[in-house]
Amino acid sequence: MKRPVKFLYFFFLFLVPFLNSCEPTDDLGPDTGDPRDKFLGSWNFNESPASRDIDASYSVTISYDASNSSQVLLRNFASAGGQYSAYGIVTSNRITVPSQEMAPGFIVEGSGTMSSLDAMDWEYSIEAGGDLENFTAFASK
Repeated sequence: MKRPVKFLYFFFLFLVPFLNSCEPTDDLGPDTGDPRDKFLGSWNFNESPASRDIDASYSVTISYDASNSSQVLLRNFASAGGQYSAYGIVTSNRITVPSQEMAPGFIVEGSGTMSSLDAMDWEYSIEAGGDLENFTAFASK
């Protein structure tokens, strides 16, 4: 009777190092200490549906928000114009843009998830003039 108990004890003792070493990671790229680093730069957005009176492709520049270490600024987000920026909160591989008035009468909200170091998938909404539209976009560097 003691033999099976002893076997199970050693079996579990043997498995413990393997169970602890299976740590999932969802970070992309090297760890620079600042999760915002991988998002910085110029991104080309291809939006759908292209129902607005704009080109469905536009550029968004993502930069640090100097006032908050977990935020970035997205200039020209939702093709609002290069003089307008929305702020986004970075967590791991995601940017969340909380509901905010980006330009007078132009409210945006949404999020983008990085699938590789040069690709993101976005879902966001735009409210302008009382009309609410939902969009998806693929962004690439």
